[in-house]
Amino acid sequence: MKILRIAGEIYPDIIGGIALHTHHMSKIQSQIGHEVTVITSDYGNKDLPRKEKRNGYELIRFEEIMKPVDNSICPGIGKYLLEHGNEYDIIHTHSHLFFSSNLATKIGNILKKPVVLTNHGFTSQTAPRALQSIYNSTIGKWTFNLADLVFCYTDQAKQELRENGIQTDIEVIHNGINCEFFKPNTDIEKKSQLLYVGRLKPLKGIEYLIEAFDIITDDYPDLHLKLVGEGPLKDDLKDMVEDLGIQDNVIFEGEVEYEDMPDYYNESLLFVSPTLTEAAVPRVAMEAWACELPVVISDIPQTRGKIKRAGFTFEPKSPEDLSKKVLKLLDDGELRELLGQKARKRVKEKFSWQETVEKTTEAYNEIL
Repeated sequence: MKILRIAGEIYPDIIGGIALHTHHMSKIQSQIGHEVTVITSDYGNKDLPRKEKRNGYELIRFEEIMKPVDNSICPGIGKYLLEHGNEYDIIHTHSHLFFSSNLATKIGNILKKPVVLTNHGFTSQTAPRALQSIYNSTIGKWTFNLADLVFCYTDQAKQELRENGIQTDIEVIHNGINCEFFKPNTDIEKKSQLLYVGRLKPLKGIEYLIEAFDIITDDYPDLHLKLVGEGPLKDDLKDMVEDLGIQDNVIFEGEVEYEDMPDYYNESLLFVSPTLTEAAVPRVAMEAWACELPVVISDIPQTRGKIKRAGFTFEPKSPEDLSKKVLKLLDDGELRELLGQKARKRVKEKFSWQETVEKTTEAYNEIL
């Protein structure tokens, strides 16, 4: 079939869960015989090509004219949808928080073309809470209800949408991980290191991780914390690290090539995620699991009950509880190894990426 994907973010232009999801979904759907076109923003980079073919799918970029609260505004996407939307069998857009998704659901409705929308989280990790509340009860709700089908990663995410007045059909399809790419590598020597991977932005809770790490270094003065990712809070976090006097122990690694990520997981002792909001268990946590790396993650509704035997949860915004859980695992190497083995088994059994793509494509066929 001919699939049109509207991606607010796509890898490698952007590093993040949505960007990776849209890239890998497009790549695998192309590999199994579908014709996939992805339209997205140029993110203000005029040097990027307007069109390119990569990994089997066609990518078309449109000019960004502004970027309020990290949301790329590209009117050209709306023009393309109006002119070419009928050439495709189905339109798949990602996250109601993007302007491009607002356009896609409305124009798909006008063209009477099936539109599916993947929910990558009901709340933004960037926009102010007051603005989110207004947006989700108006434009966000309207965008969900214009779609023919909404995909959620978990039953909890589906329930959250229902509680917020979303009446569209919802199907739960888990996120997936490629366990042939993310896997243990015993050739890589373990470092005395904790690992964080993600954007350096509000609602990721990184300030609580840094406070906890300051406590942890009292017992493990040679331990390092490696932060992989970029974001608007980087300078503030660096100042915080210097104020605490732990600048020699904290590494701001910046963005790294996705192909190198298995090495970062394999060289670390633990993966730590202090996130305050997610659509489900973060993709990066599942990547860590696939590499037999146990995780310590915030006990938020989206992760509750899903970390069992693969790591520990801690009270959100509590550096004390976070440091306590990390220290327990640092003190017990046998427990870390056992949890890591169970973590990989859990990912292979519960979070197959191939199954994610197959179920998504089956849902297209049911709509058509």
